[in-house]
Amino acid sequence: MNWIWNETTIDFPLSSENLKTLLNTVCRKENRFSQFEFIKWCDNLTMAFEEAEASNEFDEIAFGIARDIECQWDYFW
Repeated sequence: MNWIWNETTIDFPLSSENLKTLLNTVCRKENRFSQFEFIKWCDNLTMAFEEAEASNEFDEIAFGIARDIECQWDYFW
C-alpha cells in the first residue's frame, strides 16, 4: 500500500525502541517537540508497522501504543 507519510520535525527512525525513548522524553517533560509532532511520528510508526508487520511481541505492543496515541488525538481533536 502507498502511504502518505507525515512530515515531522522528530528525526528519529521509526522503531519500537525510539517510541519508548520519545515516550520517556515526553513523560519527563524534556521534549523539544510539540504534541502534534509526536502524533505525526506515531502515525508514521503505525504505517511502517502495517507495511512491514510487527516482527516480535514488543513491536506489537509498540504498534498498539502508537496507534492509540494517534487515535486519541483524532478523537479529541
